[in-house]
Amino acid sequence: MKISTQTLDVLKNFSEINQSIVIKTGNSIKTVNPLKNILAKAEVEEDFPQDFAIYQLNEFIGLLSILDEPDLTFNEKYLTVSTNNDKVKYFYADPTFIVKPEKELEMPECEIDFDLTKDTYLYLNKMATILQLHDIQLKGCPKSNKVYLCLTNKKDNTSNDYSRVVGNSSSKSFNIFFKRENLKIIPGDYKVSISSKGVSHFKHTTENLEYWIALEPDSNYGE
Repeated sequence: MKISTQTLDVLKNFSEINQSIVIKTGNSIKTVNPLKNILAKAEVEEDFPQDFAIYQLNEFIGLLSILDEPDLTFNEKYLTVSTNNDKVKYFYADPTFIVKPEKELEMPECEIDFDLTKDTYLYLNKMATILQLHDIQLKGCPKSNKVYLCLTNKKDNTSNDYSRVVGNSSSKSFNIFFKRENLKIIPGDYKVSISSKGVSHFKHTTENLEYWIALEPDSNYGE
């Protein structure tokens, strides 16, 4: 089996959420961070023949990246990663030591929806780096009938902030907060749904890629 570039990109992204992973039989890859407030799922083109666990995902990605078109053979306790000239025996980890998704997450009813484009996401990250802002706020303003995606510092009322219009309708006021460090998504266009129950859903518009990210406790809706 060969691993596609697209799947490698997914694994690189998932390694930012959790350094370890358990991959199940089939073509679905899921991960959850140690705090269990970020869950990610991707459908990939490979069909994995068995369950296996990787403890140092960055190490595994580095191995696949340095070899020239490596081929993976699955054994009971290890992978054989080989090319025409090279062969690596790479042992699986014990899955009982890895934080992993235990069940499917059922998204509660959502009150807020908006589109997050790739350009907006990338620009938001650049602006956050320039202004050294670590809190992301989604703000609904009925008076202006607009929805804003903002960068701020909740701990400092005198800090710089930034906002961009991402929607043109808001019947209720709301302030939804994320930690910037929790928004670890592959850049792309997403449909975003947010529930007042404390969770958000980011669904890629063209790829089989989804994230569920917890809201910060001080988020509020309709207040």
